[in-house]
Amino acid sequence: MQLGKYFGSGLKRFFSGMMLSRVSGLGRDLVMAYAFGDHAAVGAFIVAFRFANVLRRFFGEGPLQSAFIPQFEGIRQENREEATVFFQKLSVLIGGLVLAIILGVEGGLWVWGHSEILHLTGWMLPSLLFISLYGLNVSFLQCHNRFFVSSMAPFLCNVMWMAGALSLRHAEIHEAMAGLAKWVLGGFVIQWVATAWQLRGDLTWKGWFQGSLLHRGVKELAKAFSLGALGVGAVQINAFFDAIFARVAHPSGPVYLWYANRFQQLALAIFGIAAVNTLVPVLSRAIKGGEHEKGREIFSFGCRRVLMLMIPMTFAICVLGLSAIDLVFGHGSFSAHATEQTAWCLSAYALGLVPSTLVMYYAAVFYAQGNFRTATLFSLLTVGVNLGLNSLFIFAWGWGPISTALATSIGAWCNFLGLRSRLKGWKMGMTFRELGGVVLGSGIASGAAFTLQGHLGHKILEFGVPGAVFVAVILLLFGKRLFDDRAAETNRVVVEDH
Repeated sequence: MQLGKYFGSGLKRFFSGMMLSRVSGLGRDLVMAYAFGDHAAVGAFIVAFRFANVLRRFFGEGPLQSAFIPQFEGIRQENREEATVFFQKLSVLIGGLVLAIILGVEGGLWVWGHSEILHLTGWMLPSLLFISLYGLNVSFLQCHNRFFVSSMAPFLCNVMWMAGALSLRHAEIHEAMAGLAKWVLGGFVIQWVATAWQLRGDLTWKGWFQGSLLHRGVKELAKAFSLGALGVGAVQINAFFDAIFARVAHPSGPVYLWYANRFQQLALAIFGIAAVNTLVPVLSRAIKGGEHEKGREIFSFGCRRVLMLMIPMTFAICVLGLSAIDLVFGHGSFSAHATEQTAWCLSAYALGLVPSTLVMYYAAVFYAQGNFRTATLFSLLTVGVNLGLNSLFIFAWGWGPISTALATSIGAWCNFLGLRSRLKGWKMGMTFRELGGVVLGSGIASGAAFTLQGHLGHKILEFGVPGAVFVAVILLLFGKRLFDDRAAETNRVVVEDH
């Protein structure tokens, strides 16, 4: 199967499921904004959600998935049944470890959890178990080129969340947040069940009980994960620190940051993560199999497409972000001030779209090579940059919630540039002239859109979201020739059809 054909097929399946989950996520946030606005109690709910999900960045996504995929592919090349047993043993160990952590933290919260944030955390913390098992299931399914259900499952969780928000919208705000925490827990249970049901034909009862829980693959993964958890996971934890700093800057700061981040994550997931996750399994397979030249071509193929997608998207969000935020959230209890603050945070987040996507792709190469130290070093550096800039922006300069989003984007650029400097011989597949063409085209189109906003005033609000999509499509068409110029070269790469 040619790489272009594989990429298109996998991306279409991933994209279709991801669209359901991300669009429903946007609907979830719309319902939250309409029902509860930017009340300080909603800020407490968001901080509690972040706190309850800190370990999600270790076990549910990020470092565990990044370490699992190359390890699983390496075992599968030797013995497919043995690879499945490895997955089952790892699921039992991860489930047991996370459950023990939950019970320990819940005990502490029962003794000291008298604040609203800690009370809400206690209700949402058990969701970590189901998120962790869901993340492991997703990695297994992606290695078998099955993308739709794993990327669609969050849609079911979002539906539960929306149902809870709508049913509680007339309740007293603090009681509503406590009830909503229980609805969110139920949503994560359903999300896990959806992927577990798809796995039923791949797993055997024998695999759960065969041999020791400390499978050889588990031992090797533990060594990789110990560094990987500090690596990729450290970057993800920045989101938790952002919520804390935003709460210090303003009681409703986490609300503005949350809704801005949802828009940024929509673009990142649909256009960036979809492209990366589609190619990471075949990239890891090539590197593990010693096909380094083939791996480099796959890497260049992916980087090129990431740049062609995410640069125009960055410009579009910066220019049309206010219009989109006002169109989607500017109703009900969500005030004009809340809309403006959210739009500022969204623009700051948008500046980190390109590096955030490429960091995931670069980290996958280091993990497949067995080099976890480099990714760890620069990820920890990123956390330091984020904490330092947040402290400077908020305590010294008094910038408010926007500073947390800006610090995250600057940290993402530092992480990417550091990884780029250490990955020798891996080209991004785009010349400086081509990159300049994409940036110039994006800037021209965005300037035209900005001018149009100035002339039409509030009329543009009616076309904000469709306009952003239109600008992105036009910019992608602008890059079509550059995209096609190397089609013959990239299609020479042959990928095994698993």
